[in-house]
Amino acid sequence: MLRYYDEIGLLKPAEIDRFTDYRYYSEAQLPTVCRITALRDMGFGLADICAILPIYDDRERLDDFLAARRQREKRQIQRVYRLY
Repeated sequence: MLRYYDEIGLLKPAEIDRFTDYRYYSEAQLPTVCRITALRDMGFGLADICAILPIYDDRERLDDFLAARRQREKRQIQRVYRLY
């Protein structure tokens, strides 16, 4: 999973051993790992998490993002109900 996170730019290792390709992460990255884990546990997909992390500390932008996501979810639910 960490290799994939690196591939999509979600969580880059602090260092990669050039001989073994082993990835090292720093203690400073722990808050980001916790945020990713919490967001995954809340049901957010990786695309949303990639969008959320850069604005995580900007309350206004995060609120706007979440409001827009909520509206998309409401529209999707309404479309599903119309099918039945």
